[in-house]
Amino acid sequence: MYQTYLQDCQKQSVCLHNQCRKISFWRMITAAAAAIFFSFGYAKSFSFCYLLCAAAVLCFLFLVNVNNKKKDKLSYLSDFESVIHDYEARLDDSWKQFSIDGSQMHAYDMSHASDLDLLGKHSLYQHICTAGTVFGQEQLARLLTQPDLDIASILSRQQAVKELTQKTDFTLHFEASARNLKTVSYDVSKKNLDDFFHALELENNTSLLKSIMIDIVPLLTLIFFFCYLCGIQQDFTFSCFMICAMLQLFAAFLANRHISRLLAPVYKMNRTLTPYRRLIDLLTQESFDSPYLQKLQQSLSQKGNAVSAFKELASIADAVVLRHNVYAYLLLNSLFCFDFHCARRYRRWQTAYRHTLRIWLEAIGNVEALISLGVVARTRQTYTLPQILDTVKPVLSACELKHPLLKEQAAVGNDFNLTHQTCIITGSNMSGKTTFMRTIGVNLALAYAGGFCAASDFCVSYMKICTSMRTSDNVNEGISSFYAELLRMQNIMETSRKQQPMIAFIDEIYKGTNSKDRILAARETVKNLAKPYILTILTTHDLELCDLEYDSGIDAVNYYFTERYSQNEILFDYKIQKGRCNTTNAYYLLHMAGIL
Repeated sequence: MYQTYLQDCQKQSVCLHNQCRKISFWRMITAAAAAIFFSFGYAKSFSFCYLLCAAAVLCFLFLVNVNNKKKDKLSYLSDFESVIHDYEARLDDSWKQFSIDGSQMHAYDMSHASDLDLLGKHSLYQHICTAGTVFGQEQLARLLTQPDLDIASILSRQQAVKELTQKTDFTLHFEASARNLKTVSYDVSKKNLDDFFHALELENNTSLLKSIMIDIVPLLTLIFFFCYLCGIQQDFTFSCFMICAMLQLFAAFLANRHISRLLAPVYKMNRTLTPYRRLIDLLTQESFDSPYLQKLQQSLSQKGNAVSAFKELASIADAVVLRHNVYAYLLLNSLFCFDFHCARRYRRWQTAYRHTLRIWLEAIGNVEALISLGVVARTRQTYTLPQILDTVKPVLSACELKHPLLKEQAAVGNDFNLTHQTCIITGSNMSGKTTFMRTIGVNLALAYAGGFCAASDFCVSYMKICTSMRTSDNVNEGISSFYAELLRMQNIMETSRKQQPMIAFIDEIYKGTNSKDRILAARETVKNLAKPYILTILTTHDLELCDLEYDSGIDAVNYYFTERYSQNEILFDYKIQKGRCNTTNAYYLLHMAGIL
């Protein structure tokens, strides 16, 4: 599918390049013709040549405008092509080179986000994020790490994600429209947006902008200049023209600091306005069936029209950019009070839209996040929209469950069913215990966010996710690795006291202490977590913990991973099986490493 889009994009690019070359040729011809007509008219005093010169200049400007539009289209096609390449990169490990990985989302960096690789380098976020706007990137991080507790909200997002997945043209063009925003780092974009919103809330002195003089003086200047050109009392009208022009320029110099400070946020936002306009145009012109998408679309018409508002702001921003050219600054401010008119236009825009701009940008960000949650469905052969159950007792059922960050052809799918139990997973080193837990956790994060999961079937109840997997010491804070794990376990216990459905992932429980204390502590921990509203999945090398399935006070079940040996190699099938592990491979691995 993506190859078809790519080939069509490349054909359009070749065609546009050829058109640009032809336009450049004719642009050169019209420029030369304008120069020739002007020179001939000046030398021979033929006024008709000046008319021809003017016509040639108009043709030249028309061709410049057409050429710029062609170049904009070429730039857009280049962005569209890069979007296609990103989807192809997700089919192998090339996606690990994506620049946006969520590592800057410190507000959403929860413990389970790190344990399950939801954010950061080589994370789920890096794999699926298609968002270009700050709001889209933040919304995706929030949905993956802090999803809504309301199941109705999850189901509403699911419906929206499913519809967007079926709108391939819309989603690809939406991503391409925001592509340029990805070239600016998250921190810079975030700061520019924060500065812009902060400036919107400030009350600025507008007495200068309300003065009738900024309308009358430019009018008088142009009248005097026109009279001078018509030969009406040229000495007097030229003097008046110069006085008015200098008066405007002097006023612009006096107000320059105030106006520059007022317009600075607009100048910084100039590069981002065109992508936002395209995104708003796409979103308003598309038709949607899901109520959630319809609500987002309708929010763009709340208290004003987002399309016209961004069109006006883009026009203001173009004017603000123009005033940074010294020649344009001198000319425009001496004739039209240009700075004052720019500031007045912006203040009017500010007053009209300051309270709705954030709503519009959040709507765009929500759509971007929903598109990202459909990436699994657009890059895999086997996927499913999970069924979310509203039950008091935790339920987890999956068929052909795979890790979405692994290549689909290489990943091994597992069937797994668990209901408010304690699952103890044993197995040899590297057999797949930890990866399996992360597979469940990552797919749960996708399910609760409202996205597709890497499975043929996935049915879960909503559960609070708690983890104790990646724990390490902290020398600066005097925290040992064992104490760090205790802090994680303390958090899990505190969450369990709320008596709400939860799932706990515990990897190599209490690995930081001796075997005797570890087994004793693990038994007590499992007993404390053996509640009807808790589903616990833990891995261990202590086979003694498998005996917990015989404890009448604990509803425990054993699963294991195993391996086989062939020609001095260890081979893993990564298939989970019910029961307890009967094999070990540490001695064999030490022998292979030359230690024994």
